[in-house]
Amino acid sequence: MDRKVINQSLVLDHNYVSSVVKAVLHTILFHRYFGNITPRDNHILSAVTYASVDDVDVINTVDEKVQELMQALSPTSNSKSQISLYFTETKARKAWFSKSEEEVCWEEWAIYVQSKVGAQSEKERTERHSSAVDQCKKAIFKAIQEIDKNKDHIPLIATSQANPFPYHITVAPASGLWSSMIKRAILPGIS
Repeated sequence: MDRKVINQSLVLDHNYVSSVVKAVLHTILFHRYFGNITPRDNHILSAVTYASVDDVDVINTVDEKVQELMQALSPTSNSKSQISLYFTETKARKAWFSKSEEEVCWEEWAIYVQSKVGAQSEKERTERHSSAVDQCKKAIFKAIQEIDKNKDHIPLIATSQANPFPYHITVAPASGLWSSMIKRAILPGIS
């Protein structure tokens, strides 16, 4: 089965990156978390409401990885980075004399973030806020559209676990060494 890759691009004022990226990640997780969940409403930028999974582990994972993204982005100059969300399934792998399990990625969400700093005037700050609201709404809507129209690649649920498909979130390293991010995406258990 081929991995489905969905790309999103965001160009935001540094002050809005964290809240917008959290909103997009939580929206995707809310719609791809196949266990019994409790929804939670979240409000950001005084104009955007999104749903998330009300689970401490999910919230902490997203918060931790978004914080890692913020550390990769420079607060003093324009910068770029990427955060990716992977959904995997666990498959049995047979070898000559043993059995083991491997995680196979079936869906990847790559969110490219360009952070801008230095809004000087009140007008520029207002424009950047409006742009953040607009981009957040569009990114959430795009995520929901992609989730609704692309379901054929989702594997069959073959376990009774609360969430049958593990997920991993990775952040491109600040040094720009994409090879280490690719290794983290390919090797199971690395986040």
